[in-house]
Amino acid sequence: MKSLLRRWWTTAAAVAVALIGALLLAGQIKHVWDGHAELAALRAHGLHARAEASLSTTCSQGRGISCETSSVWLDFTDADGDSISAPETAIDGSLYVPHGDRDAEDRVATTVVYDRVNPYEAQPAGALDQGVLDLAVHHWIAWTLALALLGGGITGAIVAWPPPHRPAPRRRA
Repeated sequence: MKSLLRRWWTTAAAVAVALIGALLLAGQIKHVWDGHAELAALRAHGLHARAEASLSTTCSQGRGISCETSSVWLDFTDADGDSISAPETAIDGSLYVPHGDRDAEDRVATTVVYDRVNPYEAQPAGALDQGVLDLAVHHWIAWTLALALLGGGITGAIVAWPPPHRPAPRRRA
């Protein structure tokens, strides 16, 4: 007769993998939900202002040279007439990079949207065009890993589920 641990360990391991996948998936859903809520609040209550975005680019060399925008500074005048210079806050861990012609100092003319209560958390207006799928795409590797762990764990638990324990038949003398 197998011990309970021997009968159930593979099933327990598969359930643990499924739980890790479910937690990772829940975390990704929360990130996307928070980003969507932040964008929705700016759409509903945000003020618009003309601005200049200063783009900082970081390059690395591996298989060729790869460059990406590492920070975006937004310079604008708010509704109270105050001159504001603030870094763009990442939404769901990603920056929105304003598009357009860059001047000699890597600045791009753009429009910002900000909350009058805290203008230092401004966003380029183009960031508001992002939807739930756009936010989710930023973390496609985490989504893929979460779904693979969840699916693999559930499948493994079903496959490893031990058959019901049946006592051995008695021998007749």
